[in-house]
Amino acid sequence: MKMRNIIPLVTGGTLLATLFGGSTLHAATKSKPNLVLVLVDDMGWGAFAPNHVDFTEKELNQEFCRIHVKDYTAEEAFEAAQKATPYLNRYCQEGVRFTNAYVTANVSAPSRAGLLTSSYQQRYGLYIIKEAETGIPTTVLTMPQVMKDYGYANGAFGKYHNGKGMDEIHTCSLGHHPLDRGFDYWFGFNSHGTSYYNSPILFRNRENIACAEYTTDKFTEEAVQFIKGNEGSPKLIYLAYNALHGPLGAPAPDKYMSRFQYKSKLLNTYAAYTAAIDDGVAAVMKELEKIGEIDNTMLVFISDNGAPGGAAAVLPKNGPFSGFKGQAYEGGIRVPMFIWYGDKIKQGYVCNEMVSAMDIFPTFFDEAGISLPKQQAVDGKSLMPLLHGTSTKAVHEYLVWMSQQAENWGMYSLSDQQTAEAAFMVRKGDFMLRYIMEEDTYYLHNLKEDRKEGENLIAQYPELTQEMKTIFKDWFQQMIPPIGWRQQLWQNVQFWIPSLPKPLPVKRKTSHKKKTNIVKTL
Repeated sequence: MKMRNIIPLVTGGTLLATLFGGSTLHAATKSKPNLVLVLVDDMGWGAFAPNHVDFTEKELNQEFCRIHVKDYTAEEAFEAAQKATPYLNRYCQEGVRFTNAYVTANVSAPSRAGLLTSSYQQRYGLYIIKEAETGIPTTVLTMPQVMKDYGYANGAFGKYHNGKGMDEIHTCSLGHHPLDRGFDYWFGFNSHGTSYYNSPILFRNRENIACAEYTTDKFTEEAVQFIKGNEGSPKLIYLAYNALHGPLGAPAPDKYMSRFQYKSKLLNTYAAYTAAIDDGVAAVMKELEKIGEIDNTMLVFISDNGAPGGAAAVLPKNGPFSGFKGQAYEGGIRVPMFIWYGDKIKQGYVCNEMVSAMDIFPTFFDEAGISLPKQQAVDGKSLMPLLHGTSTKAVHEYLVWMSQQAENWGMYSLSDQQTAEAAFMVRKGDFMLRYIMEEDTYYLHNLKEDRKEGENLIAQYPELTQEMKTIFKDWFQQMIPPIGWRQQLWQNVQFWIPSLPKPLPVKRKTSHKKKTNIVKTL
């Protein structure tokens, strides 16, 4: 099968001129640009249509195909993904696409904490979902708080998941509410997920409200109204859709479902949920164009983690990469990402440098003239030199991850989220070092030559292995131990911190988990 080209929406001109009536961009330049940060939920690297040019059907996880793909073909799944996102495809074509973009965690809440603080969330003891759900410590500044000090109007729409919920509707506790963390307006929910219609846990600011509408459309509508109400002010639009997170049982509205006529109801539904995101982003950008601010707006699109391994999230999922959400593999942490900023950046550029979600706010601050906070560590770096095409220097010498190796979101519906043991990863250059505590084993892979992570190169590169182990040791000593420390889950990494108890001997059962995560090719 040939690698795919993006299905063109239009030819010639910019997307905005075509999408919004052929008008030219005419807004007066503001002193500070707007930031539209679109964070989607559980969208795998391979599910993002512009990435389709970089892999083929043969590289998909054939174990998943065998188990879960019953009533649609891979070819149909690729086609549906392309059809679902004509606007995002075009924004990406006109911007910079990042092929090596990572989040800081393989699951939602800690990943979002890393994004909002532009730092490793482990600095604050947040390693897994349960810990990050207790909230980013109130002593830590979020980047929206910094923006507010610089005169920004900040709106958050959709999933928060960093608010320390207190009850069955996940009310945010004092100090952890979005309004306490730099946002002027919030419409959304504070949990891992919610129903797409009649959600019982939606809030407008601090008030729990009834809302029968489809959440994706409602979050878009609220964002558009916020833009209208803050015309002329620099704005942060944090549009954190709960799509494509489950449950996906209810069909999307007919205006989306009618675009897809495959035999598979599952494929039609998933594509329609994606199309609603696409229309939503276009609506937000159209409103900014209408008030004359589009040419002073930076759009960033990213997912919070990789796709899960269940049937509901259809192909192409994580594309050629091994593993799923919650797992210590590329499929859990490498995500789709692009930045659109009109003609202010190098358009149509594909960037292969290693970047992180932590870099988003430092990049924007660099452009907006906002100083990073000096009272806390900021691990993110500005990407403006890359966006301008003026530098090929590595943004990060290395990136580090530490979390669980959880099969809870894998292909076999194992309920191990509370008992999954630790894992850590270090990426330096083309190489990824991985330690899986459950197996008490190190793995080293050359991602440039082996992106399915099938060949362990530990024996061939002993010096590099030791160097990357040292990187992890030095990194971990700067972090705070997990605030929910459970010795049986983390003990094999305790030796990195002398103050922690010595590891206990553990009798391990034989596990089949490792082999089920590897991408088997045809």
